[in-house]
Amino acid sequence: MTTLFRQSGLVLFAVLALYLSISYRSGHVGPDDFIDTRRLIIDIDPNGWTQLDSDDWFQLAEQAQESGNLDLDQTYTLKALANNLSSGRAMAKLADIRLQQGNQTQAEQLANLAAKLATAHDETYLLLALFWAKTGKHAEIVKVWNMLLMRDASLHSGLFPHLRAMAGNPSTATLIEPFANNPPKWWGAFFNYLATDPQTSAVLLKHLYTLRLGSSLPLGEGEMTQYINRLVKDKRWTDAYAVWQTSLPQEAAAYKGLIYDGGFEGEWHNTGFDWFFTRHKQLKIQPDLTFGMDGHRALKINFNPSKHIKFQHVWQRLLLKPATYELSLRFRTDHFRTTKGLQWRVRCSEDDRVVAESPVLQESNNWSIFTAPVEVPSVNCETQVLRLEAASPYPHDQVFKGDIWFDDIQITPLANHDN
Repeated sequence: MTTLFRQSGLVLFAVLALYLSISYRSGHVGPDDFIDTRRLIIDIDPNGWTQLDSDDWFQLAEQAQESGNLDLDQTYTLKALANNLSSGRAMAKLADIRLQQGNQTQAEQLANLAAKLATAHDETYLLLALFWAKTGKHAEIVKVWNMLLMRDASLHSGLFPHLRAMAGNPSTATLIEPFANNPPKWWGAFFNYLATDPQTSAVLLKHLYTLRLGSSLPLGEGEMTQYINRLVKDKRWTDAYAVWQTSLPQEAAAYKGLIYDGGFEGEWHNTGFDWFFTRHKQLKIQPDLTFGMDGHRALKINFNPSKHIKFQHVWQRLLLKPATYELSLRFRTDHFRTTKGLQWRVRCSEDDRVVAESPVLQESNNWSIFTAPVEVPSVNCETQVLRLEAASPYPHDQVFKGDIWFDDIQITPLANHDN
């Protein structure tokens, strides 16, 4: 119970901060909404001869509230409503006044009416969120927050931490879980926030991801990628690999092995245990058609020799068990020029130790086959990286020109090894 009261206080503080940041700002409305044309408070005289409209009376009511004059606040708020009975924010303000006067039942009735009258102003919803935060009714707060998040993406950073706190609290988690089952348009951004913020617990992230898997709406590629990336960052390799495998399209089953898609036939890249192709202005990396390839495509890397490049731009994560393997590959070149060439290397992720490297790849007009032994140690090498790298560590040797092709990259266990 103490935790719930503390959370209510934090929610109230958060809503108040958001309200103060958004009050009277213009331009933060939907595309079909109107522009804020309200006058400055200094130009509004409640006793002057100029006829005041609902917005004028509302601003005077807020000024009275700031000065602590509840009676005058009520008088001006009622005048705002008298000038515009459809003003949701004036109705929400009257609800707050009734709450301060101790009439919670009527206050909640007015708040529910205000929600139906809500206009283009985010301020109306913020007033309602502030009201429900004062009552401690989290279900109503979440309803209002949902409306705000759908209307104004700038509120994400302010509200997401509190949604996460609710999702992680057993007493309020059931208020957030329905959004995972039937995600609104802000859910993808929220899940991205959860996955990339280290303060999000692994248990909560897994729970919400599991709920999304059970939803009737398909999982977004961004959600899946962010979840896999978080598992990788947390070094939960087995979980990351399992989630990545389930994310692959059905046709990708043919590409699975100790190396995924060694023939570069698939369309998925840069996620989990796929091939990663890092962009660089001197490079063009893409699977393409060429003579002598196996299957439908091979990997083509085109080098623009404007200056040296420390090439490490093609790689894949591996989960090899401690044992001896063989790396094999086919390659050929088109007008490829280099002094020291390229090498495929297998490194332990933990300490970057090289446990295998191919012969240096330089010029070969015809398809050539290379093999290299791979010895995965049993200590400090739970995961590995297979990467194509510049053979030399020196910049003057890292100049490449022309095209190089790769196909049929495989890692196979040697005889008598059960992987």
